[in-house]
Amino acid sequence: MQKIYHKIKKHPSALRILNNKHFQKYEKIVLVVIWAGFIYYLSSKPLAFLSGVSTLEFTLRKIAHMFVFGVLCYFIYRYLSRIEKRHMLWNIGWATIFSILYAISDEYHQTLVPGRVGTYQDVLIDSAGILIVTWLLYLHYHHLIKLKKKAQEKAA
Repeated sequence: MQKIYHKIKKHPSALRILNNKHFQKYEKIVLVVIWAGFIYYLSSKPLAFLSGVSTLEFTLRKIAHMFVFGVLCYFIYRYLSRIEKRHMLWNIGWATIFSILYAISDEYHQTLVPGRVGTYQDVLIDSAGILIVTWLLYLHYHHLIKLKKKAQEKAA
């Protein structure tokens, strides 16, 4: 996968896009909007086979819920980190809040789609994925602090 990524990154067309100032300016918000639209699209699809779902399939669907909303939280955090030059924990907190609010609105949206139901259990499952990503970002933050302290100790 790394080889493919580096080949794409070195391609002249990809370099032109990646070095474009407008792309760099709007890249993070575009990712948030596309991912939120992807979630909305998936929520708009009716589920016609709810009665015959196996335990494994049910578990995989709930893990997918956690993953999708965790990625949304990460994208929102990246966007907030670009536009808000505040403390990292402030950005993590707001990314978590926005993601949970989107999970709530997504479940409400599902109540309006024929063949779908919105449940608070799904909001809790979505929130679990969001909180896992929040925890990982928090651990990353503390790792950066430790690295900075070690660098300062070596310099002193």
